[in-house]
Formats: sequence, structure tokens, C-alpha cells
Amino acid sequence: MNKQNNLKRAITDIKNKTSKSVDFLLSDSVSETLSKKGIWLRKPLAPLMRKAYINQSEFKLIIDKKEPLPKTRVGKIFMVNHTCADDIVLGVNVVKKSGYILFGNKYLSLDTINGLGLWAYGQILLDRDDELNRESSVEKMKFVLYNGVNVIVYPEGYWNLADNGQKDERNLADDHNSESWLIQDFNIGSFKLAQATGALIVPTVLHYDAVGKKMCFGSRLNPIGIEKTDNVFAKKDEVVQIFIDEKYRLMEKYSNHQREILESEKTLKEQWEELKEYFIRSCDIESIGYKLDLADEKRIGKAKVVKGVITNEEAFAHLESIDYNNDNAWLLKKTYTGRRQ
Repeated sequence: MNKQNNLKRAITDIKNKTSKSVDFLLSDSVSETLSKKGIWLRKPLAPLMRKAYINQSEFKLIIDKKEPLPKTRVGKIFMVNHTCADDIVLGVNVVKKSGYILFGNKYLSLDTINGLGLWAYGQILLDRDDELNRESSVEKMKFVLYNGVNVIVYPEGYWNLADNGQKDERNLADDHNSESWLIQDFNIGSFKLAQATGALIVPTVLHYDAVGKKMCFGSRLNPIGIEKTDNVFAKKDEVVQIFIDEKYRLMEKYSNHQREILESEKTLKEQWEELKEYFIRSCDIESIGYKLDLADEKRIGKAKVVKGVITNEEAFAHLESIDYNNDNAWLLKKTYTGRRQ
């Protein structure tokens, strides 16, 4: 009876262009959302799904670099930087390996037909408003990894569509919470997961260029391991820097444009705002009136929505009241406080 009901729900989804039939993925239970059989059935399906995915983007993908990967008993954690929705369909084609995608927007997953495609490829659906669900997603990823299959995560947690740190006499920088406008700071969870499971981290870097033809350039870099004795925060900073360096390399290689020519009709700022609007509107769901709110995505992506957003100054105000000397100066290190100096 359940199978018949599931089939009916799937048929209804196809008619309505929704994916309500896979809402069971929001369960906090590992056994209700994943199985060994399901994991292995998806492996041969993944290459076919990737071919279908790549045609869903208006950006033509060029893979610039694809480093070889060692065989491992535990699956790998592929980390992909996050600029727009196309990162899903293009990112898996740069990864070029089957894996479960950690997906953090339940509306885009369940209220569009895309959720069925994500489920077919392999999806760990995350409700970022629910603390228990966030915790259960870690256990789900462990289950996948320990069964020798990869997970694909977007550790920035939300789209990187800001230009923080880059300004001149005509263009002001957007307000953002990153040290770099190229790559946002990464959530620490995936690094702790890698350390706990022994899974290798594989940096996967995407760079978009919308000047003329819409292009996306991708690199799959050498894997990185995190030992039990490693400082996981230091490793996170190391990986972020690798992403920044590769992103800049791709920019220099493929996006070396003359500003005078680019601004013949509109300023770069105006063109950038138009591109951001294009990315944002691509996620509209008319049937439920859903519109992507980047400001809200930032807060949810950093898991700060439960009790509102706490500013950096508020979080570290207590540090100002400490009388520092040679014996306790180490307390100010970013490693221990997370505070950017």
C-alpha cells in the first residue's frame, strides 16, 4: 500500500512540477532516509544524471583541472564554493564522482520538480531552521561516508554574491562577513566530519564569467586529509586559502578583461547587480510565492537564526575586560576565539 501511495504521490509531483513525495528526506532518522541498497543503486545512475544536469544551466562548463583521487575505504567530502543555484548541476560535473548532495533549502527541494532529480542523484535534505535536523544531517553523512560513498557540500553555507573588500572611487563594497570577497568563510562542520571519519576533503572550485557568453570554469584539486591530532580550525583556514588561490587563478586565466571595454555601456557595479538579480530570480517558485532572500540565506547559512544574529562585537565583548599579560595573551588567538583580528 505504501508503495502504491508513493507512486501516486510521485505521479502527482510530476503533474504539478513539485517533489512532495520525497518529503520523508526531512526525517531526523537515518534509517528512514537512507539505506545501503539505495546508496549503491545510485552509483551507476550518477553519470547519466550528470549529463542531464549539465543541460539545465545556461553556463557552458569548462573543466580546467581534474586531479587524480586515491581509492579509499571511506567516501570523500567534496567541497564546492557557492555562487548560485547552478553550482549544484555544474558542481557535480566538476566533481565527476557519485555522491550525496547536502541540500539546505527545503522549498527549492520540495516545491519544485528539482527535488526529484536531487533525490535520484542522492540528497541529504537539511532544514536549517531545525537544530535537531542539522544534527541528524551529520549522522546521515557519516552513514554515507562509512558505506564508501561521497558527500558533496557547499561549506560557505549560502551564495557568495558580494564584492566585499573591493571598492574604488566609483564602486563601494557590499557589506559581508568574510575576509575575502572571492570565497566566504567556511562552516566548520564538514571539517569536523572529515576528522571524525577519516574522509579526505576534495576542494572543488567554480568560477563564473558572464561577459559575452555565459561560462563556468571548474577545478577539482588534490585531496586533503585531517588527522586526529590536527587543529581543525587551522585546517579550515588552510582549505579556505586554497579555494581563494584557485579562484583567483581561474579569474586571471579566463577573465582578464579590459575595464574600459566592459564599461562601454554600463558600470561594472550595474552589470554585477543585474547578474545577481538573474541568479536570485532563477530560484523563484511562483506556485507558493517563494522568493529567495539573500539576507535571510546568510543568517540561515551560518545557523544564527534561532535567537537572532549576534554581531562580532557582541560575541567577543568579554575579551575587552581581560587584563592581558605574557601568560594569557594566547587567549586572543583566532584558533581559540574564532575572532578575526
